[in-house]
Amino acid sequence: MTKSARLLQSLAKSPILWGGLMCGGFYGLISLRIVNSEQVNWIFASHPVEYVATTMFFIGLAALAIKLGDVADQHRGLARRPLGPIPPGGQPVTDSEPLAARLEQLPERQQNSYFVRRLRDAFEHVRRSGSADAIDEELKYLADLDAGRLYASYGLVRMIIWAIPILGFLGTVIGITMAIGKLAPEALETSLPTVMNALSVAFYTTIQALGLSIVLMFAQHFTSQKENALLAEVDRRVEEELVGRFERLPNGPDGQLAAVRRMVETLIDSTEQIVRRQAQLWQASLDAAQKRWATMAEAAGEQLQTALAGALDESLRVHAREVVAAQERANDTNRQDWQRLQHALIQNSETVADLQRAVVRKAEMLGRAVQATDQVVTLQQALNTNLGALAGAKNFEQTVISLAAAIHLLTGRLGDLPAETPSVELEPARQTGQAA
Repeated sequence: MTKSARLLQSLAKSPILWGGLMCGGFYGLISLRIVNSEQVNWIFASHPVEYVATTMFFIGLAALAIKLGDVADQHRGLARRPLGPIPPGGQPVTDSEPLAARLEQLPERQQNSYFVRRLRDAFEHVRRSGSADAIDEELKYLADLDAGRLYASYGLVRMIIWAIPILGFLGTVIGITMAIGKLAPEALETSLPTVMNALSVAFYTTIQALGLSIVLMFAQHFTSQKENALLAEVDRRVEEELVGRFERLPNGPDGQLAAVRRMVETLIDSTEQIVRRQAQLWQASLDAAQKRWATMAEAAGEQLQTALAGALDESLRVHAREVVAAQERANDTNRQDWQRLQHALIQNSETVADLQRAVVRKAEMLGRAVQATDQVVTLQQALNTNLGALAGAKNFEQTVISLAAAIHLLTGRLGDLPAETPSVELEPARQTGQAA
């Protein structure tokens, strides 16, 4: 049962709650004039003491009503047989635990009944003692305990029955005190109504207290009679369920032998329980050790992972710095190489330009040489023509003179060329009929 369910159950069985509600309803009827009687007003609503006494009366009445309802419910529960029929020859004592477990399966409202609680206590006695030989004495002891619980359960009602007359006497004293305080001998006729009202308060509080106490006493007697009848029925039903249910040792040698056998069986059962308990403890120790190992392994793995991650991060940072430094060095080297290459390209460009200018000069010189060669060829042709003419005219001397003049002219022209100008060789044309 959950905590909220227990709270609701305790509120449902609270005599203070139900008594307060009943008292409020009663005074609501008086205030709404549904109960319109001067005597009722004087007895129940003329002084604060009467209010207190009425509230206590309804609380006690609610407690008795709740007990009557509980007694009626337990009477209905006695008709059931939660343990089943008794087998022939009885059951072994070891069946006390399964029987107690069967009682635990009953509804929650029956767990605290006299019948179920006494059966459960009897099974617990049999389980602890390991024998059912003394179960009759145990049942008598449990019956006495229930009788004591019954008497103690009426403590609130007995206190209210005792307190209500005390409140009545207190109201009487208060009323007489008020009457004496308002009595004036010199004006007896005028003060007499006030004194009579005060004395009526005193008598009405006494009447109310005695009347309410008598009602509560009769209600308590009726309720206790019903509950005593319930206990008697519980005694009978418990005897039906337990007497003869468990095996008992016979008298004589056979009984002693059975006792020894039972002791041995009990010892064996105890040993088995001890071994089972030890095995459970070992298993629990192994499970705890395994959990600790797993926790330690997990912690070591996390530490190793953290250390590796830290080392890897440091290595990556160092490697990154080295890579950046190498890249910077490579950039510097490439920059220097590019500068040298650019300088070499510039030098090569200048050299090519110089070569180009030299080629241009060579081309100009070659053009001049070609022109000179053309002139030489022209002169050679003219010389050959002249030689032919000389050969025909038989005028060799003039031809030689003309040839010498031509050679001087050619030498003068060639002297104007640079030193590296290639030499030009003149070969005489081979013609038929040319002079030797």
